[in-house]
Amino acid sequence: MNKVFIIGLDGATFDLIHPFIAQGYLPNLQALIAKGTATELASTVPPVTASAWNSFMTGKNPGGHGLFDFMRQRKNSYDLTPISSHDRDGKAVWEIAGDVGKKSIVMGVPITWPPTPLNGVMVTGMLTPRGASNYTYPVELKDEIAQNVGEYIVYSDEVYSKGRGEIFLAALCYSIQQRANTAAYLLRKYDWDLGILVFPETDTVCHGLWWAYDATHHEHAQEDAAKFKHGIRDIYQAIDARIGELVATLPSDTTIFVMSDHGHGPLRNFLYVNNFLKQRGYLKIKNTPASQLKNFAFRMGLTPRAAYSMLLNMGLGKLRRTMDKRRSGRSMLKRFFLSLNDVDWQNTRAYSIGYIGEVHINLRGREPQGIVEPGAEYDTLRDELIRDLRALKTPDGAPLVEHLWKKEEIYSGAHLADAPDILFLPKNLETIAFGDFEFGSNKIIEPSYGVSSSHRMNGIFIAAGPNIRPNVPSSSLQSPNLTDLAPTILHALNLPVPPDLNGRVLSALFTDARAVEYGGSAAAERATGEGYSQDEEAEVIERLKDLGYIS
Repeated sequence: MNKVFIIGLDGATFDLIHPFIAQGYLPNLQALIAKGTATELASTVPPVTASAWNSFMTGKNPGGHGLFDFMRQRKNSYDLTPISSHDRDGKAVWEIAGDVGKKSIVMGVPITWPPTPLNGVMVTGMLTPRGASNYTYPVELKDEIAQNVGEYIVYSDEVYSKGRGEIFLAALCYSIQQRANTAAYLLRKYDWDLGILVFPETDTVCHGLWWAYDATHHEHAQEDAAKFKHGIRDIYQAIDARIGELVATLPSDTTIFVMSDHGHGPLRNFLYVNNFLKQRGYLKIKNTPASQLKNFAFRMGLTPRAAYSMLLNMGLGKLRRTMDKRRSGRSMLKRFFLSLNDVDWQNTRAYSIGYIGEVHINLRGREPQGIVEPGAEYDTLRDELIRDLRALKTPDGAPLVEHLWKKEEIYSGAHLADAPDILFLPKNLETIAFGDFEFGSNKIIEPSYGVSSSHRMNGIFIAAGPNIRPNVPSSSLQSPNLTDLAPTILHALNLPVPPDLNGRVLSALFTDARAVEYGGSAAAERATGEGYSQDEEAEVIERLKDLGYIS
């Protein structure tokens, strides 16, 4: 019986893997590539963990599964809350397989909390609140893991900060070890047809230490650069060793896929899209004494970034995290600094939320206080915004926006209406737009700090096993993207592919010429209720801040 085992390396890139292989540090990935096929894998637009992993698991583009970023607007509100598994529209690939009796072991896939029932077992991944007790399905699996493996780290608490580099790397190595040990235990203990194991550490270490690895990075001059130059390599090497151990235990007929949700590369600048919209008159501030006072202070440079920089210079950088844990940090920011709470929505035509580059039009009938009429007014405004966005420049005077789309040009599906109206990718993705929450700075663009790498569109895909052709040319795979993995996994399991998936089977991978069978449906009822309690939401937002995904 065919089995499929998927190893997810969050944020992994061949830009790192190939050099590390050439230097002899990743023998197990090298062996999989040598006997199989490797190619780049296109991420979603934008290449954000939240939307990308949902496209992987559902085979749908974000317009189909309905998740575009880490945060979503609450119903009838401009307030934002983190997404959860309750917000996903469409069955995950393990649910489709489970409908026809296939058993799955799912470990560490982001945006799977709270866990949902499946024919098998699950340990949730990123966006699981710190301290959550219900991170497994069934719930008693948590205690079984504790008794038979030991402590399980859903997502390491540690992020890189000055003076804690060794602690940061040690914590990642420990979570890698415990994750792999847990996977080995579950693969031995439970029957399975589909196994999925995601290592988030490849993403976390790049965000934290790219500045030390990359001699061209503007933060490379920090005194600890030499000490942590090989930190990224060490984490990749630790995971490679665990991959070798796990692969050695798999049945000989197992099809193995190694993939990432996006790539990684250096981050140079922060872009504050709402400042741009404010400057151009698309976004207005309330004409109330409190909001205007904060607006004046904002113009004078009294911003969250300035305050945080002062804390760092005083050696008090941990104070923000302490405040966040008490849920006082965000409320204090909103009280003393300009925020989206100060926006005059009845006179605002456009605003931005999102990690890369997303603009929403304040559309009547969709937004709570929308003022832009659908139709001609909407179309005219969107064209005007696009012209203005294309005029943005990098600090060296080059055009900032490299790619730009109207949402219907790249998305389709039941949730197209909810998508950002304009999406853009800055040049080389070396600039990241922070538009989620507070007006963190009074600049439109400035050098990045704290997080030294950002996502790229080119993820990785490696396929190996007795049913996989070796060295399939990338041209034969026709530019695969994340939505292609769910149908390809189902085909590898000899299962029909629901015709309502956006992705396609990568048929050129397989040694047999078996035709793709279509059948079934990926439609699913969305879970009801909010995913997070107030305390859980605060914990998740704190973690997203630590990783630089929100400001």
